[in-house]
Amino acid sequence: MYKVILVDDEIWVIRGLLKTVPWKELGYEVIYHTTDSEKARENIERLHPDVVITDIRMASLSGIDLLELFSGAEERPEFILISAYEEFAYAHRALKLGAFDYLIKPLKKSEAVHVLERLGRVLEEKRDGWRSDMERKILNQHEEISAAELFEAAGLKGEGTYFRTLCGARSFFDFHILMKIFDTRLEGNRVVLEDRWFIYVIWDIPEGKEFSVLHAVKEEAAENMVFLGDGGRMRESEMVYTGICQARCAALQFLIETTDVLNCYRQDHRLSKKDDLYRILREAFGEGAWDMILHLVQGLPEFIRKNHYTIQDLIGVGNYICINLTGQEDAFQRLGIESVPGFLEKYRNVEDYISDLKRMIEQSCPEKALETVSVEEIIRYVDNHYMEKILVTDIAQHFHMDLNYLGRLFRKKTGGNLKDYLTQKRLERARYLLDHTGLKIYEISEASGYPDYFYFTRVFRRMTGLTPSQWREERGNAGASSPEEPQG
Repeated sequence: MYKVILVDDEIWVIRGLLKTVPWKELGYEVIYHTTDSEKARENIERLHPDVVITDIRMASLSGIDLLELFSGAEERPEFILISAYEEFAYAHRALKLGAFDYLIKPLKKSEAVHVLERLGRVLEEKRDGWRSDMERKILNQHEEISAAELFEAAGLKGEGTYFRTLCGARSFFDFHILMKIFDTRLEGNRVVLEDRWFIYVIWDIPEGKEFSVLHAVKEEAAENMVFLGDGGRMRESEMVYTGICQARCAALQFLIETTDVLNCYRQDHRLSKKDDLYRILREAFGEGAWDMILHLVQGLPEFIRKNHYTIQDLIGVGNYICINLTGQEDAFQRLGIESVPGFLEKYRNVEDYISDLKRMIEQSCPEKALETVSVEEIIRYVDNHYMEKILVTDIAQHFHMDLNYLGRLFRKKTGGNLKDYLTQKRLERARYLLDHTGLKIYEISEASGYPDYFYFTRVFRRMTGLTPSQWREERGNAGASSPEEPQG
């Protein structure tokens, strides 16, 4: 509802407006009316109305005087002036000063409704602009704006004792489903803010309705298979941004563990820098125990899950590790994970985040870090997949390892080259198929992991001194089969 103040020194004009205009249907609420323009000025300053409808000529302050007084205000109300036909010159001056429109006495209901309908569209655009401004101040600049200030700026009356911030991750769940849940289940006044990752609803809790409404929200979320976050109760004097951070932290709990569809933030479920994990990490960095650090990172999701910690705690540990790797405060920006929005900018799951964190540790200390993947595992993977179209880079990606580090590790343990080992396995199979089957050469090429027939021929000749056809002719293959095909 848009708030309206009526001012006219003739009480019958005010009564006529109150009686004939369908205020609620048009989206307006008359919050104050007076025949005293001085009192009108005081209450415009105090009540911050959206609209002032005032007579253009009054005994004390005129409508134009009021318009001029508030023309420079940061949140200036829109003015509609009431004038007699012969006062048109005054009305024209009011329009030049920024009045929205004017009404001619005697007032007609149809004309008043028409003007208020047009004004409603303007106020809606104005409110959208207000919301964008609030989103910028709160979400981007983290300004300290309280719940009471937010609702006052939105033109809403705080009716309850407490507020809650609920949110859903629009980057994971459908925007329209999230809005449907909030619109259909939340009773009472609320303000909606959004960024590219979340929708936030700051809800003024109606007296006695809190738990029944939250239960309804929970049921609707379960029915639509979405997860929501609840920042918990806050008083009207508490900062909105704090509630937003807590709500989005709770909203992403499904990335860590299977949880309730409406997950409430709890401060006692936060990881402290005094926790043993941070102590162990400090000692490991001090001793250069890179194997221990990698082991802790590998088990970090399970540790967070087991203790019911949050995504913000996971990110906090990652930031701590990244800073200690280089000694630079902004080191973690290499991963772009300094915050929950930063995490969502890059990742859809915790596993990819952990893989990048491990890779960063290995790249920063490749010679000191012990292998978290054994060479036996790498060989086993090649033996099982060499017939597929894979490259050494694909093997490194599978094990979440740096390509150069993977090569050094393989050479250190086997004395050979990983690429040569992959080629060797493929040629073993190709030679077997040439000797024991009647398959065509291009079929053998594909079955050996070489979809490019000409490349297969070049590699085969380079390694054996013969083309595949020459090899078959010299071996005298008659198309016989053998039960002892080489295994991976």
